Amino acid sequence: MKLNRKTFLQKLGLLSIPLIAGFPRKTSAEKVPADPNLSSRILTNTVIILGGGLSGLYAGYLLKKKGVRVRIVEASPRLGGRVMTYNDPIRGITGDIGGEWVGDSQSTIHSLAKELQLKIVRPSWNQIISLWDENRLSEKSRSSLNKLVAFQSKSPDNVAEGLDKVSLYRYLKYQGFSDGELDDLDKVVKAFYGESSKNISSQFLLSSIESKKSLFQNLGRFENGAESLVTKLKEFFTPEEILLSEKAIKVSQSSAGVQVELASGLVVRSKKVICTLPTSAIADIQWEPGLPREKIFSLLRIGYGRIRKDIISAVSPPLSPQEGNGIVDWVIPSGKSFITTLSTEGRASSLDRSTPEIGRDLLLRSISGYQPSIVETINITRVGFGSNAVSLFSPSTFGIRSELATPHNQIYFAGEHLGEVPGTMEAALSSASKAVSSM
Repeated sequence: MKLNRKTFLQKLGLLSIPLIAGFPRKTSAEKVPADPNLSSRILTNTVIILGGGLSGLYAGYLLKKKGVRVRIVEASPRLGGRVMTYNDPIRGITGDIGGEWVGDSQSTIHSLAKELQLKIVRPSWNQIISLWDENRLSEKSRSSLNKLVAFQSKSPDNVAEGLDKVSLYRYLKYQGFSDGELDDLDKVVKAFYGESSKNISSQFLLSSIESKKSLFQNLGRFENGAESLVTKLKEFFTPEEILLSEKAIKVSQSSAGVQVELASGLVVRSKKVICTLPTSAIADIQWEPGLPREKIFSLLRIGYGRIRKDIISAVSPPLSPQEGNGIVDWVIPSGKSFITTLSTEGRASSLDRSTPEIGRDLLLRSISGYQPSIVETINITRVGFGSNAVSLFSPSTFGIRSELATPHNQIYFAGEHLGEVPGTMEAALSSASKAVSSM
């Protein structure tokens, strides 16, 4: 994104941004003029949470367990962020359109599922339980990859920073991997991150492959869809604690506390804030005092991959995930009578820009071998569901996660981009837990 001087200074908080006019709505938040000095009306035992996705909901859940009052501010008309499940009880279809996979060693999400009495099950695939199969590599390449992963995990920062300067695709090609092996790995990377390994840091992906919490390990999913986790978490909040369709445009701090101004004209106040917003949304807020320059630069260096899923009824679904054709990257069996198609990068963008009729035709042509018939999911509302999938760490982004996670006075940060393995629901939860613990 090209920034002019005025835009850049605005992002640093050095220029004022006028409030966006909005319509008053019934809410327990105050609609009052902004108070630069804040006031005695600060709620001393309240934390404002910016973002009502999985990370924000879990942060609120943890705080409420400690007896802390919360106010969750969500810009869209729904909670859940990048988690959305399509349910059709008549056809017996439950399919995740957003976040879906749970790794065996992702302890935070497994613990929460048990606590909320939610069941995580294996996908109904034949034999394999992961999209990644290292046996597709030659013995030499498999040995090389394992050595590189081990080397990365023990490398000092200066070596890790060197690995970070080149993409994994190009690094492995230099190591002698064949084009076919690189393409096989690249297809799995796209499925998890919505972007090619040609554009992702080798240090980042090698550490992801090494981590037992990554999606390169064995996979599970929520029995009733990932949104069942969101539904359970929502039960712990009162309507007064949730502000939907409210976009934060300005956050001011003083010795008295924090004041958050919303686009509608409402103002909410507290002593502390946890910000779980995607980096692009953080950069759009006016911060007073302004964010440190290092944090601004880090925000602007993170990109987001694109993943689109469509649920389709099929007479002959495959027994295990299959590589797709045409507009589809993967065809994943999701039940006895339906499949989930997964499209990434430009393919996902093409479907998003297409009319429903053209989108149907593109999908049907790409999966004709499975005797498909379109289910209504291609037309279901995606309002409030972000088209961007997961955060991307391109080459030369080493160290920016620690900068982004550093509190800004009384503002704490969480989100899937700040967890041990970014791009997972586990990362969204674990980063929220860390933010709450550090307050």
